Amino acid sequence: MDGMKKFVWDYRNNRLGKKPRGERAILWRLERKINYDDWNGLDVRVIARHFNKLKLDPGKYALFDAYFKQYGKTG
Repeated sequence: MDGMKKFVWDYRNNRLGKKPRGERAILWRLERKINYDDWNGLDVRVIARHFNKLKLDPGKYALFDAYFKQYGKTG
């Protein structure tokens, strides 16, 4: 499965709406999109705002950590 995107969604986007409401829903959606390599629609400022609370794969956490150290959290 090297190089292939992992898309295993257990919900339908059109039922949830475009923007999640509440911090728990925002964290859940960010974690899903980042961990499953779905980068469409992600904003680095939103990721930065919630970065310390996200449960990410170790490699993706290291990627964002290095990015924020290099460029800051303003995107």
